Amino acid sequence: MPAKAFDVVIIGAGPAGLFAAMRLADRMKVLVIDRRPRPGGAGGYTDGKLNLSPHIGLDLAELGLSEEEATRRIQEVDRIFLDHGADPTLHGLDEARIQWWLDRVSWVRRPASKGRWDIQLVPVVQRHMGTDFAHRVTKAMADTVEQRGGTLMLGTAVTEIRRETDGGFLIETAAGDFRAPYLVCAPGREGAYWFREKARALGVRTGHGVIDIGCRVEIASAVYEEITDVLYDPKFIFCTPTHQDRTRTFCTNPGGHVRIEEHRDFRLVNGDALKASKTLNTNFAILNTVGMTEPLQDTTEMGQQVARFANFWGGGNSLVVQRWGDLMAGRRSKAQSFFSAELGFDKLMPTLPPGPGVTPGDISFAYPGRIVRNLQESLELLARVIPGVAHPSTIIYVPEIKFYDVRYPTSRELETDVPGLFVAGDGAGKSRGIVGAAVNGLMAAEGILRRVG
Repeated sequence: MPAKAFDVVIIGAGPAGLFAAMRLADRMKVLVIDRRPRPGGAGGYTDGKLNLSPHIGLDLAELGLSEEEATRRIQEVDRIFLDHGADPTLHGLDEARIQWWLDRVSWVRRPASKGRWDIQLVPVVQRHMGTDFAHRVTKAMADTVEQRGGTLMLGTAVTEIRRETDGGFLIETAAGDFRAPYLVCAPGREGAYWFREKARALGVRTGHGVIDIGCRVEIASAVYEEITDVLYDPKFIFCTPTHQDRTRTFCTNPGGHVRIEEHRDFRLVNGDALKASKTLNTNFAILNTVGMTEPLQDTTEMGQQVARFANFWGGGNSLVVQRWGDLMAGRRSKAQSFFSAELGFDKLMPTLPPGPGVTPGDISFAYPGRIVRNLQESLELLARVIPGVAHPSTIIYVPEIKFYDVRYPTSRELETDVPGLFVAGDGAGKSRGIVGAAVNGLMAAEGILRRVG
């Protein structure tokens, strides 16, 4: 059967792919392909936080964006989300209460290396769609793509990408082959490694950036609600005392759940929160930004090795979970003492308890020592501001790893050095989060429209 022709094929129906498709579909013949059965990418399947700051989720220098232009683009993305049903409630607008928290941090912070402080708080205005509603918003966006003339093929994996003699692209899937002169690749974090290998085969130049390796922390909501009532997802940045490394909090889920994130060869931990119902717990990540130089530079492969090794210490393909009190005492957590009243562990019941895929253990065996030390010191720094986070019952899960480390040199429109091939989103290393990925999608679409006049 001959390949079906389109003007643009978009691989990935996450925010980058959907926003590119919405911008293009009423002007060009567009096909969106995603291996998942529904649109939205990882953000549409999880908590659906929208960070509305140009300093969160975008590298302005790499993208060639001024703060003013980035703000303007974020406002456009926000309007589109609202038009498709996102909750209009904004978090992080109470300036007086935010200033109180900034003052509180300033009272306990200490000077670190290179003119930095050992703890900082970065206020961000945010929306929260919730795991139970985010998919409705992305479904509405997919409907918009189709209403404008676009085609979506969900639950369909791309098996091969080939360059044709006329400079266009042949995209092969189990459901048929498709060709187009323009290709937008927005594979998401889960597809980052897959796309890197396909891109290299096409002759695309790639590089390596940093990767985030960390843990998921679970605490009682009562401990953290004083700040999450003001900043839904508070952004703390740390400079660790021992190694002077950069770590940060990420993806706070008040009243949320910790969950397993399945990958092809390993399991990671993640977290989310529903909009309509809440648990008694709050979870957040602490991430350690890791870069590599000689002799190893492949941060994607390194991250996968760390994930598999952590799963190994969980007894196979399993997360490792440990009580903070056990970690600080230098002992592994065990199933028989995980809820011990004598140790104070009965104060907090986990939303992802020990069981299949979750093994009590010792993260100091599962992770490199420097990273464990950085994570310990980060939580200790946070405890200066919010003392209850370091209660012995606090629960630590590993591995949590964010794969957005592959780098693609591109034009300002996100076109690679292979003409007609554009990249966008977290999996292409151009964003970190839903809003940044959506901005990428619009930029790529605008680049294609400029090319075709």
